[in-house]
Amino acid sequence: MTPTLRQNNALHYGLLFAAVFFAFFWNIWGFPLFDLDEGAFSEATREMLANSNFAATYLDGEPRYDKPILSYWFQALSVSLFDLSEFSLRLPSAIAASCWMLVCYRFARQQWNSDTALFTVLIMANTLWIGIIGKGAIADAWLNLFLTLTVLDIWRYWQQPEASRFLLLRVYLWMALGLLTKGPVAVLIPLLVSGIFFVIQGQWRRWLTAIFYLPGWVLLLLILTPWLWLVYQDQGMGFFKGFLLDHNLNRFSDTREGHGGKLWYYLIALPLVLLPFSSALFTLLRNLREYCKDSLTLYLMIWLGVVFALVSVSGTQLPHYVVYGIAGLLLLFAHHRDRLFSSWGLIFPLMFFILMLALPWMLESAAGSSRKLYEQEMLGRVWDVVGAPYLSASVIALLLVVGIVFTSKLEKPIKFVAIGFIQTLFVFNFFIQVMAGLQQLPVQEAAYIAKARAGQHVVAYGLHMPTFSVYRDAITPKEKNPKPGDLIFTDADNLSKLQKRHPEALLEPLYSKGGIRLMEWRDAKSVNTD
Repeated sequence: MTPTLRQNNALHYGLLFAAVFFAFFWNIWGFPLFDLDEGAFSEATREMLANSNFAATYLDGEPRYDKPILSYWFQALSVSLFDLSEFSLRLPSAIAASCWMLVCYRFARQQWNSDTALFTVLIMANTLWIGIIGKGAIADAWLNLFLTLTVLDIWRYWQQPEASRFLLLRVYLWMALGLLTKGPVAVLIPLLVSGIFFVIQGQWRRWLTAIFYLPGWVLLLLILTPWLWLVYQDQGMGFFKGFLLDHNLNRFSDTREGHGGKLWYYLIALPLVLLPFSSALFTLLRNLREYCKDSLTLYLMIWLGVVFALVSVSGTQLPHYVVYGIAGLLLLFAHHRDRLFSSWGLIFPLMFFILMLALPWMLESAAGSSRKLYEQEMLGRVWDVVGAPYLSASVIALLLVVGIVFTSKLEKPIKFVAIGFIQTLFVFNFFIQVMAGLQQLPVQEAAYIAKARAGQHVVAYGLHMPTFSVYRDAITPKEKNPKPGDLIFTDADNLSKLQKRHPEALLEPLYSKGGIRLMEWRDAKSVNTD
């Protein structure tokens, strides 16, 4: 850290505020909700408020068993305060991510020093996938907050035997809130991490004492039981079967929603998730035995290792799953920053920004090679949504990164953080607008047209995009057999299937853009009358 940063508290806290604000709050109102996850969470929250049912969640009128209740309550509170909008639906995640940063800041300050604490936030907030999670109207920022609180307090329990009872109660509190957020993963990860670490340290008896700490279990059950009773009253055993079996055990053992991967999937995904700080991982792993002589480093690496192993053998794989284990890794990046960040590692962010500049041509090529009409039309609009602002911003960002790479005036950790700020501003102001314009803007526009045609029966045929229901402010039931008189929300591929099944159908297009279709099935009698 330079002397200026060491001595200037205003700069210290100014950088802290800027990192958190631009990573999680800036522009959360500026682009449509994304399907599937943001749409599903948001529509379930909208229906919760519409039905005044705060015990269980429903999606397009059907029971939703994917997640427990806590993140929906936070979204419902935000929407109640600020009305239904992208801002209100994303605000709880931004708050959770900010708290997550502050928890890690406090831990780094306690364990090391204030400079490392600041770098912890500067690195974490500008890590690519943490920014995505912190801006998303989903549950993951809350889960990561509670997981981090749990794992770090378990470390304090090992470090401070004299405060063990109070710390154990806190651990059980965080696990209970994690269970209310996303279920068993909030207990499984801390259980495995702590078990491995305490056994290595020869303190397995102390670990068993913590596992069977009766006041902790009482606290956990006091927090969980009221909601479990309420959801049972509303949905019976359906939630427990659907959530525990289908969305936990089956998600782990089977491929869900086309997100199947391989054992090597996260070997590729993890460096992408960590951008622009990816290279520090390889430097750390190369000298892992030396670093793990320190107990805290060993503990935090066990955290990463447990999560990496679990998600690698899971049947359903998504990049953000590995984020459950990277908070400890990023703490180590900050602590060992002078040794882990080297000039060769700047190639990762440099390649990223080169790809961002080439993105429009890559998408145009993908449109031509896709066999699906929906993808052809969606990606074929790339030059409709990529304009001078995106191209100018990508060129400027690339030039700034090149300038930072080749300057000798900045220390290497500061170079990476500066590039991280550029990445955050570019991704969430320009890149996100292109992705939203391609994938989500047609859905939003179709929803507004359907909303304006009050009184007509609207159904979804062959696709699941819950943002359509959010933006038209009404349930959109799935219908395998649409009927004359229906407004049909579908895509180009499924429309072709419907027309083959019903060649006699008089389907009038109300909206057609980017592979999305809104069709009215006109009744033959009304057409003849017209």
